[in-house]
Amino acid sequence: MQGNAGTKLRIGLIGAGDISQNHLAAWRKAAGATVVAVCDVDKARARARAEAFEIPAAYSDAAAMFTGEKLDAVDIATWRETHFELAQLAAAHGVHVLCQKPLATTLAEAEALVAAVAARVRLMVNENRRFAPHFRAIRRWIDEDRVGPVRQCVLTMHRSGYIKDAQGRRPAVERAPFMATEPRLMIAETLIHQLDVLRFLLGPLSMVAARTLHTEPDMPGETLATLMLETPAGAPVVVAGSFVAPGFGTAVSDRIEIIGKHASVIFDETGIELRGATVERIAVDMKAAYQACFDAGIAHFVEKLLSGEPFETSPEDNLQTLKLVEDAYALAAQRGSLST
Repeated sequence: MQGNAGTKLRIGLIGAGDISQNHLAAWRKAAGATVVAVCDVDKARARARAEAFEIPAAYSDAAAMFTGEKLDAVDIATWRETHFELAQLAAAHGVHVLCQKPLATTLAEAEALVAAVAARVRLMVNENRRFAPHFRAIRRWIDEDRVGPVRQCVLTMHRSGYIKDAQGRRPAVERAPFMATEPRLMIAETLIHQLDVLRFLLGPLSMVAARTLHTEPDMPGETLATLMLETPAGAPVVVAGSFVAPGFGTAVSDRIEIIGKHASVIFDETGIELRGATVERIAVDMKAAYQACFDAGIAHFVEKLLSGEPFETSPEDNLQTLKLVEDAYALAAQRGSLST
């Protein structure tokens, strides 16, 4: 796709929830593109986002937006159950798609979506977390052979957002109400990000074992999960996550330890560190890095859409992450998800 000289790609955003602020901040910085319309089933919310970011049009119906605006691409920032229908609708109008992860509710549905739209429009999955500057730096260390062959990796993600406060409210649910009724929670909604990052850093992975735990009787989704994977060389990779970890905050609090032949890499809330013959440390402002991954992911979408080059987070790549998610649930089901 080639833009005309002096013109910008016309973008529509679907979904005006909390995360849309990060999307719109990134679109403001994207060279070669401008958001011309915001759509949300809550028209007042769509209008509020449009006004805040000086966007001319607001809609409550996606079909009306596609009919009323001449769009080059759409940014789908809605919950997963809507992705299949909205991406199909965009493809029917010849509009390219940047779709929030996961591409669909299941691997089979995602495969069907890719097959349905691939010949009509270009599609990129917004797995933007891998675009964070600290993960790009770790990947450079690995590519430069400063880490050496990876022998082991452990990732932990502990948060307290689903522990009720004194008023009986859960901070994470207050921020994203749909989480309260999501049947696939810890793995499909959150650890999918970590799995994608680990695939980006370490290469192909296969799922070996998985355990899930339900701790909240009034919520259908799993709130804890521990996964064991391995690299093609047999290096073990452990991923452990909790939404109900006392003493932890409600924001991202990942810790990654990558043990290589030459050096180890440590990532925590303060930065990344390469520990080998010498120690190299890069401090990370997590709040700034969070927005930076949206900025970089959206810039990548625009750049590759205009150049015609492949997207890094192509549907084919995302299907590999979704397969890990499906494998995790299948392995956990063999034992049964425990409750406590």
